[in-house]
Amino acid sequence: MRIAVFSNAYLPSISGVVNSITLFRKGLIAAGHEVHVFAPEYEEYEDEEPYIFRFPALDLSGQLDISIIVPIKNLLEPAVRGVKPALIHSQHPIWMGDLAVSLARALNIPLVFTFHTQYEKYVQQYTPIAPKLAGLITDEVIKRYLRNCEHVVVPTESIREMLAKDYDIERGVSIVPTPVDLVKFQDIQPENVRAKFGLDGKEVLLFVGRLAREKGLDMLLQAFTLIQELRPGVRLLLLGRGPYEGALKAKLAKLGLKDLVIFAGAVPHEEVPGYYAAADLFVFPSTTETQGLVIIEAMAAGLPVVAVRAPGSVDVLTEGGGVLTENKPELFAREVVDILAVSERQKELSDEARRAVQRYSISDATARMLNAYETTLESWENRGRGR
Repeated sequence: MRIAVFSNAYLPSISGVVNSITLFRKGLIAAGHEVHVFAPEYEEYEDEEPYIFRFPALDLSGQLDISIIVPIKNLLEPAVRGVKPALIHSQHPIWMGDLAVSLARALNIPLVFTFHTQYEKYVQQYTPIAPKLAGLITDEVIKRYLRNCEHVVVPTESIREMLAKDYDIERGVSIVPTPVDLVKFQDIQPENVRAKFGLDGKEVLLFVGRLAREKGLDMLLQAFTLIQELRPGVRLLLLGRGPYEGALKAKLAKLGLKDLVIFAGAVPHEEVPGYYAAADLFVFPSTTETQGLVIIEAMAAGLPVVAVRAPGSVDVLTEGGGVLTENKPELFAREVVDILAVSERQKELSDEARRAVQRYSISDATARMLNAYETTLESWENRGRGR
């Protein structure tokens, strides 16, 4: 099968969407399929892999994890026609997503869309004027986009339920969680990361993700303040970059905690497992996820998790490996301190995490995605659209 993947972001950009594309691409290629990625170009970056088609774009990856696409259909259509894909798989509902709709119609092939983001929540966070109105407009955009899709992929049951409730989408939906390359999390060593940041002998909390307001980082700082009162000297390691980094540093300075929080920045993905190995506990305050891939990565490293009870986190931690709290700093802090205080509890959660994460292997997730593709093609043919 030939699959055309349309995305507003791809390597070298680092994001959950990019990670999802690369992992599924790896699994699909291993299963004997061709995956052609259509994505923006990045200055001074050259692809080493085949079947990557790049086109002009304004890079906003530092702010939004996406690029503004120059939507030249006449440039893209000949390339897509040359591939002769069985279907188009869109990763975003705008820009490349719009082109995906147009080209799927032109080629008379089905369109699959992965619902990666709770778009309404993100838009409200970044719209200072009339955020609720912006959220309503975004909802209408998403509803219209979903009507153009033959099939929708969601990473969790929580998001499937949200689609049914908020968008009246109950049929043509598959739950396919983004996988983790479990091999990369075997036999990882923490020494280099701990030595680099002077963490030897310290208890370390780790957060991985974009440093953005919607990730719940204000609540995490409030909880960290309380943690220092209950368990002084604990360190917080933040792995990632984002638009909220400056504000976080200013708040930490005001709280007198800047020496206890380490901004590690963004690192190549192959180095990320070492950061999980260097920590004692993974903390995840976000309420805007569809899956929470970094939670799964933490579990793959055997790192216990404390997360806010929200879509994504709830789904991933169903079989153990961590604890869920309400979105309140005092409750979050108490769970962190209670786990750190009992080594046996840490060991129990670590063992649970390693067992539970096996269901997120690349091979299992790829099989689910292929089933979604086959279901899509079957429904397309049954409706007489492939003639």
